[in-house]
Amino acid sequence: MTLEKNLRELRKIYGLSQEDIANAINISRSSVVAIEKGERALNSEELGKLAGFLGIDIADLLSQEIPDYKKYREMIIETLRRYTSYAGKSATKTLLAKLIYLADFAWYYEHLQPMSGMKYRRLQYGPVPDQYFRIIDDLINEGKISLEVGNEAQWLNITRSAQDIPSQYLSVSELELIDRIAKKWKDSNTKEIVHFTHTQLPWQICREQEYIPYELITQEEPDHVY
Repeated sequence: MTLEKNLRELRKIYGLSQEDIANAINISRSSVVAIEKGERALNSEELGKLAGFLGIDIADLLSQEIPDYKKYREMIIETLRRYTSYAGKSATKTLLAKLIYLADFAWYYEHLQPMSGMKYRRLQYGPVPDQYFRIIDDLINEGKISLEVGNEAQWLNITRSAQDIPSQYLSVSELELIDRIAKKWKDSNTKEIVHFTHTQLPWQICREQEYIPYELITQEEPDHVY
């Protein structure tokens, strides 16, 4: 079991202290220390509380490989940077989520491995990872993304302080794909990109609330990947 390793990594990603974890699942800080040392196990109730607090599945919490959250955060910033530059306007939260989804699944289509490894759930305005909105909130609190609340949508933009932050985790090829997708959808609205993703095979095959397997995108027509 790699719970101790994953918990340490997730705390770093979310900027959480051991005290934050302890308060979230109603145990002592010393118990969290013991968990991270592999000296204490969590019972099923505690595992459920911890997974819910972190916004991930229990299976992912215990998995040998967890999604690349640092890379996913960078995908959000780089996608938003490129889209707002091409479109000349902010992006809605939903539209941004769709662009990132298309990049992750298009990368899998081309390379048989995802860009971030995040698990995308089939929701009404999905596909979207459970952690998306929490990470967006973190980036807003860090001053990297700005939020404007409208009557019908929440609009996001890249802040001046984040404009020139260099990419650390995305390769040149990955950035090029993100750029192509942002450029292709620059003149489209949220409704149009939602409709497009809902006509793709991965959405059509899966049921509401299910996680969408990356492998399904390989059955899509080449001109309908993004």
